Amino acid sequence: MKNIKRIIAAITALTLSASTPILTYADFYQEPATIKGVLINSESEVAKAAELGVSQVITNFPISWAYQSNMMHAYESYLNALKRAGISVTVIVLNDWAVYPYNPNLLPVSEPTGASYYAFNTLNDDGIRATREVADRVTKKFGNLVSNWVIGNEINDGQAWNYIGSMDIDSYCSHYATAFRTWYDSIKSTNSLARVYIPFDFRWNVGQVAGFKYGAMDMFPRLNQLLRDTDYGIAWHAYPEEFDNPIFSDDRHAMEKSNTYIINLKNLHILTDYMDQADMLSPAGTPRHLILSEQGFTSVSPAHGGECQELQAQCIAEAYQAAAANPHVEAFMLNRLTDVPELVELNYAFGLIDTNGNKKLSWEAYKNAGK
Repeated sequence: MKNIKRIIAAITALTLSASTPILTYADFYQEPATIKGVLINSESEVAKAAELGVSQVITNFPISWAYQSNMMHAYESYLNALKRAGISVTVIVLNDWAVYPYNPNLLPVSEPTGASYYAFNTLNDDGIRATREVADRVTKKFGNLVSNWVIGNEINDGQAWNYIGSMDIDSYCSHYATAFRTWYDSIKSTNSLARVYIPFDFRWNVGQVAGFKYGAMDMFPRLNQLLRDTDYGIAWHAYPEEFDNPIFSDDRHAMEKSNTYIINLKNLHILTDYMDQADMLSPAGTPRHLILSEQGFTSVSPAHGGECQELQAQCIAEAYQAAAANPHVEAFMLNRLTDVPELVELNYAFGLIDTNGNKKLSWEAYKNAGK
């Protein structure tokens, strides 16, 4: 009887091993040839990005897509198209409210607040478990196609882009660090060469506003204390001070002092000087990876009489030159390849192609930048 049980067990094991695919992962990092990059969000834009001559793109992944097989297949096809084009990929994972019907434990609230995106829920064990499970789901699907991951968006603005509720800065940083480490561990287990980034807008010194918005200057030491054993990087958004004005060279709040209000391409060295401090270095003793993951320069500006394509082209060229001159910068990502009507209505015409599909003057300016 014992022998019969052993035989049945052996047959069962062989059957399972034959029918269950064995997932294997290989370390992967696609080193871009230049820092030149742009935001795109669909496979239909890959050919245009290649024509533009960018070495890397950044793209959004709403976390609700992780529960929709059609979206997962489409995104995988999109990432494969980028890989075939030789373009390095940075993916931003965004916890959108649309995930609620699939896994409400991922959200830190039970009713929508009007925020654009939410923090991954680290307020309870169920939320942390859900975050770990979805991180594994996403990274195991795309791990061999993505070089860089950004966890969330502009986390120093906890009202709009990383909502978890009003709290003091220490609690807020602790919760984000837990979410970041959960994603970091999942990403590194799939691809040890992938880089993982903490995202900030350009506001450096604003203190804490009503427990929702925080100065990056105050968050940096707290997050570093919690995550210094990891090889985290920084994803910075170096916009002009006014989004509807492409000129950044005279931004009055981007000052030449360590406690400046904002940091953009006028005074980027303030950020990189800070990152060069011994306490801020990576576990390897080197400066942490820095990407400028989002910045846009409008071609429609009330301050300049409306349409200002020449000025947009000029400012993009100047911004790229400033980024390339800083040896810490590993990516300069424009927001975006093609205008979207909703943003143009706000005078945020950041694209290199207008809503009718026409290339702006900035297309050639960016294509030739750095040559």
